[in-house]
Amino acid sequence: MLSTAHKLTSKVSRHLRGFTLIELLVVIGILGVLAAAALVAINPAEAQKKARDTQRLKDMATIQSIVEQYLNDNPGAFTGADNQTDTPATGANACGAAGWLGVALGGVSVCTYANVIPVDPANRNTATTDNLGADVAQDAFYYIRWSGSSYKICTYLESKSNANKLINDGEATDNHVFSVFSSDDITCPG
Repeated sequence: MLSTAHKLTSKVSRHLRGFTLIELLVVIGILGVLAAAALVAINPAEAQKKARDTQRLKDMATIQSIVEQYLNDNPGAFTGADNQTDTPATGANACGAAGWLGVALGGVSVCTYANVIPVDPANRNTATTDNLGADVAQDAFYYIRWSGSSYKICTYLESKSNANKLINDGEATDNHVFSVFSSDDITCPG
């Protein structure tokens, strides 16, 4: 009798030691479905676009502040016809005359207003243009144009969630270009 009870206990304990292969596959399948649903809900590509756009909006405010301070200290500094820039050779984020904003302002150093000039988050500090992809067919950069004492600073917003900002920025066309400006008579590229 003792040996029969021992055999039954032994069989039961062997049976309760672990999970069966089917149980493991079911759990892995459920986790896979949950992970896929979470990935679709989170949409990491759109989240990255939103993060870059948030940085672009902050950078636009910084660039506008630099330009406004420069114009306050140098009234009528924008002389001549329309001028624009988006691509210096190197050191794009430098505050000196060779940085992209210094080039845009006619070779002026803006170091008294900022130590580093923002460069689009899709780029490095050695270049200011970077194609955002074939479906977008736009370059990523900050762009300044001026005419007389008026200016317009432009950038491209990637995220679809910024549609309302694009509609309300005063830009004439819906081309994903966001702008801040002192005059809407100037148009952004794109």
